Amino acid sequence: MKKETSIIIFYVFYFIWLFAITYLSPNPKFINYFSLIVVFFYFIFLKEEWDIVWFMLGSLVAVIGAFQLSIFKFSFNWDYLAKIPLWYPLVWGTTVLALRKFFVIISK
Repeated sequence: MKKETSIIIFYVFYFIWLFAITYLSPNPKFINYFSLIVVFFYFIFLKEEWDIVWFMLGSLVAVIGAFQLSIFKFSFNWDYLAKIPLWYPLVWGTTVLALRKFFVIISK
């Protein structure tokens, strides 16, 4: 399979996935499985150098909400972290990768 075909398939999966998460499915189990499929597809067919680092940095955006600042003191809310669904960090990580891939394609 050519690289361009894989990129097109990835973006089709990605936008269907975002649509499904946003509008179609209140079922978190379906969203978790579909999110894992999109992430695995990316890392199997489209992985480039440093993509895992970009994915992890994007996934950390989901954890930012667990930090709290009160009277110039940082605290970490473990309850918030325990309640984050699996798909939420996957969405952020994959979005960072998709935007990076889009930037690389346009800049060439």
